[in-house]
Amino acid sequence: MKDEKFLRRLGYRIKEIRRAKNMSQVDVCSKLNMDKTYLSAIENGKQNPSFLTLKHILEAMGVDSMMLIDF
Repeated sequence: MKDEKFLRRLGYRIKEIRRAKNMSQVDVCSKLNMDKTYLSAIENGKQNPSFLTLKHILEAMGVDSMMLIDF
């Protein structure tokens, strides 16, 4: 799988989880002191976040990081 496609699928999965939790990007970012544009770029497959960043995003949404494995 091409890197760009992987990042788009990863971002889509994060967005899907966030929406299922009825959270906005602002909700998540305020818990992390993260800029909303950075989260948006991750969700749109434009950024390659570190695994720890992904872990923190998921924790802010109250989700086990293993949720990302099944995408």
